[in-house]
Amino acid sequence: MLNALIDFIHRLRDAAIPISMVEAVDATEALRHVDLGSRAELRAALKTVLVKRAEHAASFAALFDVYFAARRADAPRSGGGPPDVADPTAADDLLQALHDALRRNDEGALRAMATRVVQHFAGIDAQRAGSQQYYLYRVLRQLDLSNLLQRLIHEAGESGGDTTRLDDRLVGDEQRHRIEAFRRRLADEIRARLLDVKGAAAAADVSVRTPIEDVDFLGATPGELRDMRQAIRPLARKLAARIARRRRLRRHGRLDARRTIRRSLSAGGVPLEPAFRYPKASKADLYLLCDVSGSVAEFAHFTLSLLYAMNEEFSRIRSFAFVDGIDEVTKLFDDRSVQLDARHLLARANLVWADGHSDYGHVFGRFWNVYGARTLGPRTTVIITGDARSNYRAPGLEALRAIQACARKVYWLNPEPRREWNTTDSIIASYAPCCDGVFEVRNLRQLADFVRAIA
Repeated sequence: MLNALIDFIHRLRDAAIPISMVEAVDATEALRHVDLGSRAELRAALKTVLVKRAEHAASFAALFDVYFAARRADAPRSGGGPPDVADPTAADDLLQALHDALRRNDEGALRAMATRVVQHFAGIDAQRAGSQQYYLYRVLRQLDLSNLLQRLIHEAGESGGDTTRLDDRLVGDEQRHRIEAFRRRLADEIRARLLDVKGAAAAADVSVRTPIEDVDFLGATPGELRDMRQAIRPLARKLAARIARRRRLRRHGRLDARRTIRRSLSAGGVPLEPAFRYPKASKADLYLLCDVSGSVAEFAHFTLSLLYAMNEEFSRIRSFAFVDGIDEVTKLFDDRSVQLDARHLLARANLVWADGHSDYGHVFGRFWNVYGARTLGPRTTVIITGDARSNYRAPGLEALRAIQACARKVYWLNPEPRREWNTTDSIIASYAPCCDGVFEVRNLRQLADFVRAIA
């Protein structure tokens, strides 16, 4: 126990939590006064002695769960548990079982579901390099909890009789709490499996809180998403200042001999103040095509927010959102009362054309026919955000080639890890020749680097 405590304190220091030698001795002494068989008592005692600032609580909790992990209970063998999903064909049965467990709010079944879902979708093994956020993203991409939440809210609304708006809101909040609790169970299960497979040291390395600029969009927790939204405007101001300074330094024009000679007359013909013809700085017109389906919706939100916060650095910005249909949402940014998340965009724009699953081929074709053929030009830069997962539908390469031929530049931003590209229904390699650049943009730092490069 003493060795585990010392190792735990070293990891806390590595996570930038200041712990003095006196506090380490106090933590050792605190072990005499608690029941070591109770994780709750042990957590409370160590947190009281070792944590002095609120921002260190998250890193402490993550590392405590690694070094003093709870023993995982086996999944129930009969009654109420999820089906056996060793065969990939049983994935639909697993998702239906999860839906039923959430609807009943069956705690035992949900614990078992977390174990089975991670076992089936995460793909954790000793040879694969990956963090807890990476494995959580792999699981959430398969579950699509946002659609599951909408189904649960819709079914709960249909089951009742006469309900008020307050009743509907309470039902929606309850279902969101259940989804978030299940998400936390998934994170705990992944952390425990990392501990089993890779050991405490490796699991601790992926549990330390990372800077908000380096948190992946697709695996961020609700708290991290809030922090990222608050960081958007300061980041935009910093980027705008850097871009403006870089443009000033780039203004090396040709010598204007006539103006130089005229200025030299006041100095007896000595050209003390050379005059230059500075090139006129041109600002690009931006067209943003953002996939707001499934897990990539948050990435689209951050891209739109950052670029609109820097709108003075561009001549004009037009934004389009799409799922399997596409609609312009530029005017929505003028309405400050509208929250520009995926749920509001789906409600206020015509984004669903057929079944509500991404259809890049149809989207590119409609964009070219309705908007691109008439408005794209040599000053236009087109930015596409999405995971390029076509759901095995026609890719629409002809329309994308036509867009590239008319626009100045076409860039594609993919929020998925590069190792996930071109797997299953991802066809980013097919779209790459039709773009001037394809970038992996998984976090705010990479997004800022891209904006700085094109502005």
